[in-house]
Amino acid sequence: MMKSGTHLVNELLVALGYGMYGHVRVSEQTRPALDPDTRWRLAVMVYGPESAASLKEQPEPAFNDATDRAWEALGWAWQARLGIPLANLYGTELIETGLAGQAYRRTAGSSFAETPAGTCWVFHEFDLKKIDGNFLKEWSQTGEPRIIFNYRDPRDTIVSLVNFLCRRTRQGLSSFSNLQVYSDILLAMPSQHERLTFALTDASFPCQASDFERMAWLLHHPDVCKVSFEELVGPHGGGSARAQADSAARLIDFLGAGDVAGSDVAGTLYNRNAFSFYQGQIGAWQDAFTAEHRRIADEKLAGVLALYGYR
Repeated sequence: MMKSGTHLVNELLVALGYGMYGHVRVSEQTRPALDPDTRWRLAVMVYGPESAASLKEQPEPAFNDATDRAWEALGWAWQARLGIPLANLYGTELIETGLAGQAYRRTAGSSFAETPAGTCWVFHEFDLKKIDGNFLKEWSQTGEPRIIFNYRDPRDTIVSLVNFLCRRTRQGLSSFSNLQVYSDILLAMPSQHERLTFALTDASFPCQASDFERMAWLLHHPDVCKVSFEELVGPHGGGSARAQADSAARLIDFLGAGDVAGSDVAGTLYNRNAFSFYQGQIGAWQDAFTAEHRRIADEKLAGVLALYGYR
């Protein structure tokens, strides 16, 4: 879920050697590494066998540049297949035209197993009703890819999102177009009280009860590894070192990276320099909410608070 501690899971997966992709800030150090065989496979998938063969005759820098573009296009194609609303987040032309559109058409019947190995795909939504049926069939039959569901107290999620949209983090907004609209709305309001009231009552504002309800299938599925912000944040964020180490160990075991101890990486997860980091504290809503906000939250969020195990 958005603002549920994406950076905590990101730090863990990077420590385990995964490359990162999707709704996470990717650096040169965290970009997935593509070996020659993977690049060739991407070229065939996206450009077609004949065009890929001609690319292979090019000098290595040119071939790598072309296959980097193929990987980017395949990523967009898979985001569309996984139900990510690309038109709303980035614009219709992204998937309808150019290489991304070509990749979407050419790879419509491909399996997720054909995407680059060792890559963690991060998304802020995963709506079961919008995910490609072939992916769901592949996952149900093979158990791959392994899915982690990260969530947080909905009240803290809303406070964190308001702070993010009010540009209180070090590195500004993400590239999502819809968030810019909400940022403009909140920044035009004269007080934090009004911003929080709006965030709690506007039906289309992100991280409403309906969003938590839509994602709840992940909470219930036996093959999904669930981890909360409160478990993973550790003592710097108001949690415990034991819960942090135990949850890290559980994720490591789920991913089959058993040669790494949870206690060895747990202390590196809380990264104040992470993109979108502001305070990173459990229970920040208790100081941010007025009595009126608490009343609204109890009314609007009661069902999902109980569903996700919060009081």
